[in-house]
Amino acid sequence: MDKKVFAAVALCAGIFLLWQNFYLKPLTERQQAWSQQHAQQAPVETAKPSELSISPSPSKMETGTVAAKAARSSGQKSVVLGDSAYSYTILTKGGVVSDVGMVGYRGQKTDKVRKLIGGSDELELNTPAADLGYISAVDYTIERQDKNGLVLAYDDANVSIKRTYSLNAAVFSLDNENTIVFKKQAPSHVYVGLKSAKTLTKDEAENERRQIYLNRIGGQKTWTVSDVDEVKEESGQGVWVGFASRYFLNAIANTSGAPAQFQARPVSDHEVTAGFFYPAAKTSNIAVRMYYGPKDIDILKAAGTHLETAVDFGWFTIFAYPMLTALKWFYKYVHNFGIAIILLTVLVKLLTYPLTLKSMKSMKQMQRIQPQLQRLRERYKDDKEKLNREMLQLMKSNGYNPASGCLPIFIQMPIFVALYNVLNGAIDLYGQPFFGWIHDLSLKDPLYVTPVLLALMMFIQQKMTPNTASDPAQQRMMMMMPLIFGFMMLSLPSGLTLYMLVNSVVSVLQQVAINKTINVGASAAA
Repeated sequence: MDKKVFAAVALCAGIFLLWQNFYLKPLTERQQAWSQQHAQQAPVETAKPSELSISPSPSKMETGTVAAKAARSSGQKSVVLGDSAYSYTILTKGGVVSDVGMVGYRGQKTDKVRKLIGGSDELELNTPAADLGYISAVDYTIERQDKNGLVLAYDDANVSIKRTYSLNAAVFSLDNENTIVFKKQAPSHVYVGLKSAKTLTKDEAENERRQIYLNRIGGQKTWTVSDVDEVKEESGQGVWVGFASRYFLNAIANTSGAPAQFQARPVSDHEVTAGFFYPAAKTSNIAVRMYYGPKDIDILKAAGTHLETAVDFGWFTIFAYPMLTALKWFYKYVHNFGIAIILLTVLVKLLTYPLTLKSMKSMKQMQRIQPQLQRLRERYKDDKEKLNREMLQLMKSNGYNPASGCLPIFIQMPIFVALYNVLNGAIDLYGQPFFGWIHDLSLKDPLYVTPVLLALMMFIQQKMTPNTASDPAQQRMMMMMPLIFGFMMLSLPSGLTLYMLVNSVVSVLQQVAINKTINVGASAAA
């Protein structure tokens, strides 16, 4: 492949890596035997949908958040569903979720997860302030309670509300069914939503990019939490909405099937709310499922309601899932994700070796005719059209096809980008050690050993690659690429850097073998 093409590919890859670099958040600790604690928990059935139709888009809703928080600050009772490993704390004041306990998943402490997602009071039930806006802070009575279930009730001259909560800890979810009877005139809509801190401190979330997800029939949209400075509304049938960090998700899913319209808006300079509007009737039945847990594909699928779409591996997701499956398969036998990354990288390089061989042979051909190409450039430097014709003729007469060098690279690129995205975003590496100083493959290399080795191996690989570039500027840029890549990998996950390093080492070994093969062939031909 022509070095000009190689430079373009390398530059694109560099830009891609820089873009990915803004997604990283250091996280801690490794996984414990979580699933064994809750394997017997069964999912809970949801309520039937209401016979409702979507009303015109509501204006910005005033929920009386300040008053609600003031009311909850004193006199409320709290009910804990679950156990010491995973639990939801629900307040009788407003019926909101005030805390989620998560200490069994990879040794994670609740406070850390809540800061990353930006958790606040969740499952707020409300109507516009002009109607019955006070219901977000009413004092419910407990009708029934057990380890995994709770029923709250409220009744006054205007409204009767029953809120039922059912915990399914095996899939980190809390089902919430709400029956609201409006005794006088029904409001325009009922709102159920989540809240999140708008920004995190540097210590809480270095390079963490939290997003609001809206999944609806017909597609999915995302917004960066810190960018929500005004009301965001979307029509259409909402499926789920939530706040997501790199490795965790806090979401509510519309399990009732009732028409739901999305809205996100700033509550203050420091807090954002996002949720669903439901058209109200005299009797409104609204069911949602709250999920507060890891972005683990298997768990998200088990939780239902298409929550697995919160895991996005980018353009080449179709290749990413097989890569993740293969990585988990290797881990099942070696019990170390670092070794699994090494084995998977070697396997991918072996499978793509025929394409690499074809590309390198093409580059060798190009290198051999470089002196003739340079003479043509000098001879026809004032006639570009003639120069191009003569160069193509020379390549054709020597059996060189420019596409033969580029095509194998572009065929391999989706595979390597998919593997890159998996290692840069899969929660499977979260808290997983490799050996020695690398205690967490989702964190950067604390001693920067692997990025330095990567830069060194890329420099060696570059020296072994046939030089087809005649432009000094191109040559200087290629010389800088190992340093650029090494610098970019300083803050990326050590698991990802390990993949890049192993990929480079195997590439050097393949280059040695290819050079011997090509040289032997050339000697035999001579």
